[in-house]
Amino acid sequence: MDLALSVLYTKIYKKDGPGWTRVIMKIEKEGFQNKKGFFWNSLGSLMYGANSFLMLALVSRVGTVEQAGYFGIAFTTAQILYIVGLFGVPHYQMTDYAGKYKFLDYVHAVRFSCLLMVFGCIGTILGFHFTGSKASYTVCLTILMLLNVVGELYQSLFFQKNRLDLSGSALFYRTLYPLLFFCIILWATHRVIAALFIQILANLFLTIYYALRVAPQFIPEKTEYQVSGQAKKLLGECFPLFVSLFLMNIVMNASKYGIELMMDDLAQGYYNMIFMPAQVINLCSQFLFKPLLRRYAELLSERQNRTFWILLLRQILLIAVLTCICCAGAYSLGTPLLSLLYQKDISALRIHLALVVLGGGIFAVCQLYYYVFVILRRQKRIMAIYLCIAAIAVPMTAVCVHSIGLMGAVLAFVIIHLILALCYAVDLYAVLRRGSCA
Repeated sequence: MDLALSVLYTKIYKKDGPGWTRVIMKIEKEGFQNKKGFFWNSLGSLMYGANSFLMLALVSRVGTVEQAGYFGIAFTTAQILYIVGLFGVPHYQMTDYAGKYKFLDYVHAVRFSCLLMVFGCIGTILGFHFTGSKASYTVCLTILMLLNVVGELYQSLFFQKNRLDLSGSALFYRTLYPLLFFCIILWATHRVIAALFIQILANLFLTIYYALRVAPQFIPEKTEYQVSGQAKKLLGECFPLFVSLFLMNIVMNASKYGIELMMDDLAQGYYNMIFMPAQVINLCSQFLFKPLLRRYAELLSERQNRTFWILLLRQILLIAVLTCICCAGAYSLGTPLLSLLYQKDISALRIHLALVVLGGGIFAVCQLYYYVFVILRRQKRIMAIYLCIAAIAVPMTAVCVHSIGLMGAVLAFVIIHLILALCYAVDLYAVLRRGSCA
């Protein structure tokens, strides 16, 4: 406890007695809890951000460039199906601080969305004519993502109950240990399917642990076996959010599917190698603003728009600085380091890599705007924005990839997300100017 707080503690205690002691102790405890939560959230986000990067890196290192292409498009497909499994429910749950819906409403909603996820996997494999290793990787990675959907349900519960430390640590451990098993098995056997199978088992064990041993203390006893019958209503509220998230991932990965349809697996492999740092930038940047979501909600509910804008602009500036540093590093050192990591020569893709990292930073800003709109409960506005952007992204990506190949895919990725960020900023300004935030 610092000097100022010590003085305040002494004065209050002498004046008002032991009752205030409990108040001060509560303040101290909350301060410690916030620091602990920030630490674990940061660690969990970093671990999750590194997960896909390390998996692709190891597959690229032990296999061929084409095999990296198979794994990359399978992983991308599984991530999009992960969005189908989430259905926007955990994102709504995280910001449901008033407890509008019971936990079992979220459970039943996720059961339905996981079923959609399974059918989506089958449809994607048949629709894109995935065969052999590409189909096998897609199935295994989809199962892994399905377990992550279940895990996200409990992590969002911890977040909702203001236990960011538990939410972050659960994400960290549920990512770390399965990843270690994947890396060890793949390095020892060079068999991707075997490594994925062990990774799935490890994830299943940890998910069951958090569901049965940790989560029950946060679920009120009276609602543990009672369903409010509002799961359908919850899905209805989350539907615009789901469509937005689905389109967000389609927009983000449009370049990959453009390459899948118009180029070969060799090009897909190289593109996935340079694309992974962008995802790491985006995921790592989220630990900068996720701990402040509650603060954003408070400022908006109290209509403190000026303070809100100051906080938002500070966060955007922080992301911009991080992105600039990473772009400089990617241009000067990125390709030699990635070539060493992947054991493949990507020296000709230096400019491509720097631009992809820039696009990842812009996407991170878009994510920040997205969470603000979720807090405002403006899911339909998010959906409208992404419908417009998706309508632009598909033809733009097709033209760019067809015209200039890999560089076209990279430029489409950057330009599309720049347009998206500008649309978000203009629309948010319009919403707050009209004073329509509830």
